[in-house]
Amino acid sequence: MRYRQTPHHIFGYNPEARPSNAGAIWRTLCWVNDQIAVSGDLSDFESEAVAQLQKWVSEGVTDIIDLRGEASHESLVRKHAPQIRYHWLGVDDEGDRRTPEWFEAIKAAAALVFGNPNRKAVIHCHMGVNRGPSAAFTALITNGVDPIEALGQIRAAHPIAAMIYAGDAIQWFAAQQGNTQEQSDAQFNAVLEWHKQNPLDVGYCIQQIGQRYAA
Repeated sequence: MRYRQTPHHIFGYNPEARPSNAGAIWRTLCWVNDQIAVSGDLSDFESEAVAQLQKWVSEGVTDIIDLRGEASHESLVRKHAPQIRYHWLGVDDEGDRRTPEWFEAIKAAAALVFGNPNRKAVIHCHMGVNRGPSAAFTALITNGVDPIEALGQIRAAHPIAAMIYAGDAIQWFAAQQGNTQEQSDAQFNAVLEWHKQNPLDVGYCIQQIGQRYAA
């Protein structure tokens, strides 16, 4: 099965697609449904990170799915919230295609959460723009949520979610389902069309988060 990559230009400059509070959304815990939340990462400063972590615990988080290849807070979580199960599935955010192994790992971690109604997971990367939301998309579609509904649910909950790897995810999922090339192309095109109809100025979001990070 051949694979297609989402054109990056559809995520480019668009002054009409700029969340007014992009920087504030960054590390806000945004619930997509009763069991899955999306966020940016924990703070680099331990006292702030512990406060964030306590907020996550107070909201019922039992699992953390961390997509950052560049960092991990596993030791901090083990120290301050040992009851949380930490899944480190780190990759770089270089914009290249994601591997089937990455999606398989996300599927497995999500299955542990959805398999128990008492579990809740926060899925995050650094900025909460691409890797984390794309992983949340994967978690939803592998647990019965329609792909277009999943995209809408994630963006509504977390307005800075670009989900640039959703195209890779839907093609991997189509292969998992044994779909034909025609069916796979149709699903990919539907995801692509959703992005075209729901643009996001990713550069602006990253700039706003960067300014908040530097402050």
